[in-house]
Amino acid sequence: MQRSRKILVVSHCVLNQNTVIPEEARSPGMMRSAVDWAEAQGYGLVQLPCPEFTYLGPDRPSMTRAQYDTPEYRAHSRAILQPIVEQLRTYQNHGYELIGGLGIATSPSCDPGYGVFMEELHRLIDENGIQLDHFWQIPATQSGTFDIDDPASTYGSVRGQSPYNP
Repeated sequence: MQRSRKILVVSHCVLNQNTVIPEEARSPGMMRSAVDWAEAQGYGLVQLPCPEFTYLGPDRPSMTRAQYDTPEYRAHSRAILQPIVEQLRTYQNHGYELIGGLGIATSPSCDPGYGVFMEELHRLIDENGIQLDHFWQIPATQSGTFDIDDPASTYGSVRGQSPYNP
């Protein structure tokens, strides 16, 4: 079977809601609407690690962006992103198409234009010459249903949105 050679980078909780704090979970397992869309497009998925889970564990409190915006959390984010950046660079260097990313709207870590973890991702991909400019997002609704036709599910270009991605 011929592969698509198209890669979508997704926030960890798109495929595993078990890392989300209980009051923020939107499904018992994965976010099916986003996974179904990616599968229909023929995208392969690269799952980002969950920085909040790996930093504070499963019993962490709900925290704001300001609470996560510390040098220690940024260093942790960069450390766990390094293997992913290497993987993306390998895909790019071998002709795969990096379609974009799928983040979580309003997440203090994984909002495509606001989250601390995503800022570090943007910074690392820029430092490594990786082209990953377009992002979609799980909308900030109780169900978290992803719908490509809903403007709330598209973030757009991250170019010019981050101080690390002019």
